[in-house]
Amino acid sequence: MTAVDTSRRTGSDRRGLKGLAGVLTFVCTVLFLLAIEQKQAVEAWATIRDGAIPAVQRISAWVVDGASNGVSGLKQAAQGDDRPLAAAADPDVVLAGAFAPADDATRETVGAATFVRALIQLENGDVFRTRPLRIAAGRERFVHDGPTFAARFDAPQDAQIEIRQVVAHARQQAIAPTALCGGEVPGAIALLHRQDRVDMMLFRARTIIGPDAPAASLCGIWSFRER
Repeated sequence: MTAVDTSRRTGSDRRGLKGLAGVLTFVCTVLFLLAIEQKQAVEAWATIRDGAIPAVQRISAWVVDGASNGVSGLKQAAQGDDRPLAAAADPDVVLAGAFAPADDATRETVGAATFVRALIQLENGDVFRTRPLRIAAGRERFVHDGPTFAARFDAPQDAQIEIRQVVAHARQQAIAPTALCGGEVPGAIALLHRQDRVDMMLFRARTIIGPDAPAASLCGIWSFRER
């Protein structure tokens, strides 16, 4: 009878199992990556389907540029850039100067408006000192169950709406109430500046402009044209 070296056989078996484990790990990794790519492709198609014309336009530009980044690039082109738009350090670089009322309602309630850096001076005597909060997209709703900025201002969905906070004119000084908010303290202002036109929304204090804001938080909407 021939003796078998069990220790040598065990070592060989272990090396065989390690090799098999390595192969299985590689196969599983490949399958996982393929699954991710398929999921991205499906999501990209869903975005194209829901986004309609704008998505098609972005994808056309992506193809013209070479389509070099694969499925991930297709998905990004279809979705567009939905990152939050940050407020500029000095939002008044462009919006400055005197503007006349653009309609009768504005003329009767606030009159003309002058924008001087952080200050908004209205002909009715109100002067609002502001500081930048964020930039909202036109597709956002400004109050609960209300229309979007774009719908209210007849603007594009990607129009940039400047949101400012109303602040006191000096430290340890209270913000003055205004008749525009029914004698209450104002809290925020939304501005849309288009060439020679400015549309302005005024909101009561402690209002976070957006789809959760109560409809009653909006004090009014006024429009101006550059003189």
